[in-house]
Amino acid sequence: MNHNATMKAMPGMAAAGGGSYLDESIPAEVLSLQLQDQDGRSFTLESLKGKYLVVTNFLTSCQEICPMTTANMRTIGNAVAASELKDKVKVLEISVDAQRDTPSRIAAYRNLYSDTTFSLVTGSEKDLKSLWTFFGAPATRMEFSAKEKAGLPMDWQTGKPPTYDMSHPDLVMIIGPDSHWKWLDLGNPNPGKASVPDKLKKFLSEDGLNNLAKPQEPSWSVEAVYSALHDLTGIHIS
Repeated sequence: MNHNATMKAMPGMAAAGGGSYLDESIPAEVLSLQLQDQDGRSFTLESLKGKYLVVTNFLTSCQEICPMTTANMRTIGNAVAASELKDKVKVLEISVDAQRDTPSRIAAYRNLYSDTTFSLVTGSEKDLKSLWTFFGAPATRMEFSAKEKAGLPMDWQTGKPPTYDMSHPDLVMIIGPDSHWKWLDLGNPNPGKASVPDKLKKFLSEDGLNNLAKPQEPSWSVEAVYSALHDLTGIHIS
């Protein structure tokens, strides 16, 4: 890390590209939570110590926001893989919906994006709740009424109507190689020109289609993540 990068990323400062810097130690009990990726491989945040982690939350049954979140994470994964940071940064989307988001389902979801430069992650209900509660983004289960179910598109994988949603704050963050929380940006994902797979576009609700066409503010962009990574590492990516 060069001297200028360190000065730009002082805790408590607003980041030039969006979001804010912090330097918060992540407790051992959070670092040791058991997670699984789309291939069924188990790991913990502790096992990734030494790398920068770009992390966001999502669920594969989301009809309003998450397909655009994943479009952003795919773009970030591609940019990291093509940069000097390819061995220093890992891009993770971690679910808030343990019941439905099994490794096989998140694998099928990622396959829709035809990309392997980012990882989708799930875990037990208890562990995901603990993780997202620490990061200030706990999810709440919201049951759909019969009327709501009738007005929603069918699930992209099962062809059946969704029965519930998981309401959660939308965020993107960076964890440092020292396992400290380094940067946070809040809001809806702004995918810019990034595309959403047709199968998921058909799964979007009316609100989701509106969010795709014009993301609600506040929003976060891939450029904000690139700017924060540059300030933290001194390495430019685009």
